[in-house]
Amino acid sequence: MIHEYPWLRETYLPLIKGIEEHKNAHALLIQGDTGIGRFILAKFLSDTFLGYDQTKSSEIKDEIIVSPLEDKKSISIDQIRSLKESLLLTSLKGKGKVGIIYPSESMTYPAANSLLKILEEPPKDTMIILITESSGKLPKTIVSRSQIINCGHPSSEESMKWLKEKENEDWAPIISVFGNRPVLLNEMGHDNLTNQIDSLSSQITGLIDGKMKPSEISDLWKNEDIELNLRVLYSWIFQYLEIKFLQKNHEQNLPNGLTRMLDKNINHESCFKLMDDIIRLRELKYTGKGLSWNLHITKLLNPLFIEMSGMKEYA
Repeated sequence: MIHEYPWLRETYLPLIKGIEEHKNAHALLIQGDTGIGRFILAKFLSDTFLGYDQTKSSEIKDEIIVSPLEDKKSISIDQIRSLKESLLLTSLKGKGKVGIIYPSESMTYPAANSLLKILEEPPKDTMIILITESSGKLPKTIVSRSQIINCGHPSSEESMKWLKEKENEDWAPIISVFGNRPVLLNEMGHDNLTNQIDSLSSQITGLIDGKMKPSEISDLWKNEDIELNLRVLYSWIFQYLEIKFLQKNHEQNLPNGLTRMLDKNINHESCFKLMDDIIRLRELKYTGKGLSWNLHITKLLNPLFIEMSGMKEYA
């Protein structure tokens, strides 16, 4: 139920009446960070539109979810055409039909064009919900035909309380790295995330101390862990710069190697470039480009190995 997600409730409640009466926009565009419950909010809105009773799990539901197929990174035009065919069919319960497209930015260009045709002439008693990190990732023609809903974002206190109710552990170090993304963090699990962070921390410290080479670390990174490791590394470099420039107290969350470098005269421009490179690699990883990741990770980590370890020896 929605009360289990207090940060989503403020977004959901003002929308209930219009959606129950089917007086809402034909397309809703939910935007917000990954891991805060965008899909959960979409499901609540869908249930409201369809008059679905969540306490009756066996109840028939006129809902179609469109996501990338297994082993695919994008939503194809055939999937959107299939969605249109389903929306045109008679509702099983007579209360309309809902299509959820998630993540909507993964639609191919032809798929987005096919969706646009649906939005221009929407079937009666239907609602389409698009889920994205940012409306800027979608064609303007689709955004202009959608009602934008900014997904409620949890505070640190809400994230901590919610996660501790799920798993009574110390989530503070994990939240400091990943931010307030309680739904995602809960799915990944406290022990798994802690082990990942500890392992990466040892690798980065070994890199800075000159005990490990970038190529050795890239060999240790499994393909499925690359995005996670890049996210953690970005967070550490960001926190490192916050401490250097703004005197913020994050030292307990940094790898030992980075902590020891706080009082050294490091080239901060290289740190900013490293952050830009991390963003670029994460985007490439998301789009599913067939790249030689060992080579790219090795190149990415070189500045930490050469400049920071070199500066440490000089100091």
